[in-house]
Amino acid sequence: GINAEYGTNSMHVDVSAINTSIDRNKDGRLTFSDLRMGFKDMGIDISDHDLKTMMHEVDQDGDGAINFSEMLTIMVRMHKKARENMDLMRVFEIMDKDGNKRISRSELKKALKLYTNKNVTPDELESIMNEVDFDRDGYISFVEFAHCVHLFK
Repeated sequence: GINAEYGTNSMHVDVSAINTSIDRNKDGRLTFSDLRMGFKDMGIDISDHDLKTMMHEVDQDGDGAINFSEMLTIMVRMHKKARENMDLMRVFEIMDKDGNKRISRSELKKALKLYTNKNVTPDELESIMNEVDFDRDGYISFVEFAHCVHLFK
C-alpha cells in the first residue's frame, strides 16, 4: 500500500487499504454511496453536499465515480482541511485567555488590539460580536470562530 506521512503528527494513511475497504463491489471505482458509507465507517463527518462537491471536483472522467488516484486527491484535501482546523484551534486557544473554550468580548478586544494594533471602539466590538456570535450567548465558540475567521484576516 501507499503510506503517506504528513507533518509532525505522523498520520499514516494506507490509501489502498481505505480504497479496498470502501469499494464494496470491488470494481475499482468509488460511487457516492461507497464514499458516504466508507467515511461514516471511518468516523469522518462530511455533509452530502460537501462530499458531492469534492467528488465532482476530482472526478476527471466525469463518470460520477472516482478511481484510486482521484481518491488520493480527496484524502490529501481532507488532510489539508484538518491541518487548517488545527491551526485555527491554536489561534482560538491563544485568544481564549481563561481557557473556557469560548472567547468573551474582552478577550476579543485584547486579541484585536494585539493582532491589528488598533483599539476597537465599543460599537465596532458589538458589530463583530453580532456578526460572529450566531447563538447570541455573548461568547464566540470555536465553531463560530472557524466560520468567521475570514473577518479577522
